[in-house]
Amino acid sequence: MNLKDKFDKEKYQELLKYLDSIKDLKYLEFQKKIVVCDNVIGVRTNELKKIAKEISKGDYDSFIENNTSNLYELILIEGFIYGYLKIPFNDLIKYLDKYLLKLNSWGQVDLVVSNLKIFKKDQKLGFPYAKNLTRNKNRFIKRFGIIILLNYYLHDEYIDKVLDLVSKIKSDDYYVKMAMSWLMSISYIKYKEKTLVYLVNIKDEFVYNQALNKIVDSRRISDDEKKFIKNLKRVKEKN
Repeated sequence: MNLKDKFDKEKYQELLKYLDSIKDLKYLEFQKKIVVCDNVIGVRTNELKKIAKEISKGDYDSFIENNTSNLYELILIEGFIYGYLKIPFNDLIKYLDKYLLKLNSWGQVDLVVSNLKIFKKDQKLGFPYAKNLTRNKNRFIKRFGIIILLNYYLHDEYIDKVLDLVSKIKSDDYYVKMAMSWLMSISYIKYKEKTLVYLVNIKDEFVYNQALNKIVDSRRISDDEKKFIKNLKRVKEKN
């Protein structure tokens, strides 16, 4: 099918049938366990990216307008499209703001953010946007902001701002906490001394210990350092 042409309801249904025809049943079972989402077809990510790239070259607005399904893959395709668009940052976030309301899985966050290279290009515009997302009450939107910071802002110019921001985030949500832990662990590998100062002051025991676990799992630190990190773990006191 020609993905560059204008989408209408009929063509959108045609795309749905096409996705169903290229699904991988073994991958589907794997996806259900990983992305924790029932509305999954089972199409591999590289195929979704190919589809999104083609749509981005044509009448992508008509696809977005017709993309009302809550299927994991269709939301992911839309997210990937935004990574391929050659438009100014301020125009892109108008699309992203609407896209964020569709999120129903952490996979649609992490995979899409890794494709949004515009945040690497437009750092000054991107940071306040990501910062604002981390203050959102929606768990996936909050995670979206954290993952942007993880992917594009762990460098000399922004590291202090990122650590200060993330270390103060409060959330009871598992996916937000895991994103915080992941960011702190990667930050530690790049900026050990700086990160430790913030890490040891994190009050959330889960975030703190998970960050240490991820640091220990890294192949980029020595065995002696891993022993040191393990000794920093907090043990719950028995009543």
